[in-house]
Amino acid sequence: LQTTLMIKSTHPEFEKLIAGNPVNSTLELVDFLEGIDVPYMTQGSVLALNPGIEPLDEAAIRSELQRLVSESQMSILDLEIHRVTQSTNDVVMQRLAESQSTAILCAAEMQTAGKGRRGRRWISPFGRNIYLTYGRFIDRQLSELGGLSLVIGMVVVDVLRAMGLEQVGLKWPNDILLGGGKLGGILLELRTSDTGGIGIVAGVGLNLALDVKESLSIDQPWSAISSQLEMPRNTLLGALGGRIVNAIQAFEDVGFDSFAEKWSEYNLYAGQQVNVIRGSETISGIDNGVDQEGNLLLRTGAGLEVHNSGEVSLRPVTRT
Repeated sequence: LQTTLMIKSTHPEFEKLIAGNPVNSTLELVDFLEGIDVPYMTQGSVLALNPGIEPLDEAAIRSELQRLVSESQMSILDLEIHRVTQSTNDVVMQRLAESQSTAILCAAEMQTAGKGRRGRRWISPFGRNIYLTYGRFIDRQLSELGGLSLVIGMVVVDVLRAMGLEQVGLKWPNDILLGGGKLGGILLELRTSDTGGIGIVAGVGLNLALDVKESLSIDQPWSAISSQLEMPRNTLLGALGGRIVNAIQAFEDVGFDSFAEKWSEYNLYAGQQVNVIRGSETISGIDNGVDQEGNLLLRTGAGLEVHNSGEVSLRPVTRT
């Protein structure tokens, strides 16, 4: 089994450092490391990376992918690892514009313009978190894709729970939560085609570890996996990639129905009082799960309301 592999946006001497080879310090290399805020140490003229960094490793990621993904899926999968990129979603969107026959899995050590929902910035420091996007064209209509971000979230939670993070769950439509703070998010973008099918660009951002400086840029309660356990980054990324590949294939084959039945196992606010924010309007009710299109069902005094994820945001009711 082979994937097409490309490591991009890097420096040749940096790749030697990652491989564990001694490298002479040069101004060019130091500028590269300091530009992406990678900690290093020098002894005389020799430079080395600080211990504790687990760089993205193609062999480890590919091993996980091959364990999970069928040979036919692997045969069309391009794997890209970027040391630095603006946004993994943007990389995959561009690749889909170039080819409709290839699937792309793109991971990055660092994003300089990471994207969150509704134009928010996703804090993306080097070498500690997960920035991963999968994309390909699927044979579904635009009207059938309402539950896809929920499917991706459910897969992410499955992987995290299997690796020991038991209390992780979801807030509709695309937030991954741990201990009341946002652990990660899903950003789903779409590309239409003149020849049929819809291009799916499914991005996942997960906090493995954040320092105080980085956390000051986040405007909501947050959490990180390292607060509870250490998780091997390459194994996690490969498992996420493989499970997402399989889930999107299942979604293309059978739609959202089979996933909708299991939503309550992931929904952290099932049966709880929540507020739905739509522009300047706030609607209070009970989270009643989702329908067969992935829309939120909200039980209010006026009855059962249906809300689309593109129109509203959900917030838990703060109790005093």
